[in-house]
Amino acid sequence: MARKNEEESSTIKKGKLSTAEARREYQRRYYQMHKEKAKEYQRLYNLTHKKKRGGRGKANFDCPREAVRSTFNTGDLMNSPVEKTIKMLEKIISGERLFTM
Repeated sequence: MARKNEEESSTIKKGKLSTAEARREYQRRYYQMHKEKAKEYQRLYNLTHKKKRGGRGKANFDCPREAVRSTFNTGDLMNSPVEKTIKMLEKIISGERLFTM
């Protein structure tokens, strides 16, 4: 409390604060006045918003990835191994995937 009074008296003695100092002083006072409200807001936010779980190297992660692409192009066919190219051609012929040039 004594330090606060010293700071206020030193700012009064100096006169006007610079813009940056005034902004810092305003933000400090605002934070002190609304600290409890901010903590409560953060607590409620953490309860309502789920965090992403998981991480690197988790073996039990069982969320299969869906195929995002629906097309194959000539580069896919030409640059893949023979077995994979055959599977791609089968999917194109059966209509599961499209072929683009």
